[in-house]
Amino acid sequence: MNITSKNRCIKYLPQFAVFMFFLLMLISSNFISAQTSQQKNKETMQRQMEKLQKEIKEIEVVINSTSQKKKQSIGELQSLLAKIKSREKLINNLQSQLSSIDGDIRTTQSSISQQTKKVGEMKKQYADMIRKAYHNLTLQNEFLFIMSSASFYEAVMRYGVLKRVADFRRIQAKQLQSEIVDLNKKRSSLESQKKEQLQVYSEENKQQQELIREKREQSDMVAKLSSQEKDLRKRFNQKQQAVRNLNKRIEAIIAEEIRLARIKANEARAKSKTPTTPTEKKDVESIPLTPEELALSNDFASNRGKLPWPVSRGHIISGFGKQEHPTLKGVLIENNGVDIKTTAGSEARAMFDGVVVSVFSLPTTNTCIILKHGEYFTVYSNIDDAKVKSGQKVTTKQPLGKLVDDADDNLTKVHVEIWHGKEKIDPEAWLATN
Repeated sequence: MNITSKNRCIKYLPQFAVFMFFLLMLISSNFISAQTSQQKNKETMQRQMEKLQKEIKEIEVVINSTSQKKKQSIGELQSLLAKIKSREKLINNLQSQLSSIDGDIRTTQSSISQQTKKVGEMKKQYADMIRKAYHNLTLQNEFLFIMSSASFYEAVMRYGVLKRVADFRRIQAKQLQSEIVDLNKKRSSLESQKKEQLQVYSEENKQQQELIREKREQSDMVAKLSSQEKDLRKRFNQKQQAVRNLNKRIEAIIAEEIRLARIKANEARAKSKTPTTPTEKKDVESIPLTPEELALSNDFASNRGKLPWPVSRGHIISGFGKQEHPTLKGVLIENNGVDIKTTAGSEARAMFDGVVVSVFSLPTTNTCIILKHGEYFTVYSNIDDAKVKSGQKVTTKQPLGKLVDDADDNLTKVHVEIWHGKEKIDPEAWLATN
């Protein structure tokens, strides 16, 4: 190869180096972006898994606190159903994690395959470049290449070309080394992913076995309780009548509280001689509030999904709205709130700061307490011994009274409702998830 040909080939080497650098940067940035997104998704699933594991442990604590009585009941069956529901969610979570890990492994394997190929090509190109440089640009040739220049300026330019060639070789060597290090990291990451996959597979298999055992236990319990259907149906009908009476009383108390608030607001408006404007017609369905009550109402509303539970530990055994009875076929239960099973001897506690508007009992029910939080009301029933009275201010988590331990159903529970004005809303959506 003559000097002119060498010069022509060499001048394009720095441009090729720049192109390779930006190509590597683009590939790396896309890989890092994908890894970051996958990591966030994995962390979310792991938090959900931990939450579900905690839920199952909470249910087991409550079940174990009553299982010593060795009496199968609707309450025990409801707890078992709640645990099965949580375990099914946990299994779904683990399966999602496995799917995510499988995707990570495939992505890593594909990346390793591509990078292995790229490293092989880089090694070959680098070796070819070194070999050609050795044959064509030895120290003697380089010296002659510079000394054969027609002028001092051309000699300087040729020296610069040779320097750029040397620099390019160093860049290529450094990039090759970097690619090899990155490739080894990915191989190490793949090994970690495979270990994690085995651990999650093991946990999922364990949970599947537990689920099979619990469903077998559920079938046995349903069969035994079904043999007592006549007695169960009679007690259910009695309790449903008591629930209907309780619902009527709660609705009446809340409606009366709203009516009195409007009368009080109208009287205050009349004294201050504030004229009624057409825009105030919308207040017919809302509750007139003082500035202090409005602040409390807004504070309550902003805590949706963050309210503390009305018991120190427990789990929901009957949700909001219509649902099937766990053993009586064709029987629907209408629930204005949620029922939370807890340990024997537990106390109900206020879910938020508020004012007690009513403490009452009916002949067929236990004590019920209603708190007002601005436009919102919370209801707590199945209390044996109330610790508060009407008109009293209460604070978040303040004990309201000891709960009734139902010997017949082997059950200690609190029934909780949340109302926004005259509208019943699902308490589960307002309770803190942890």
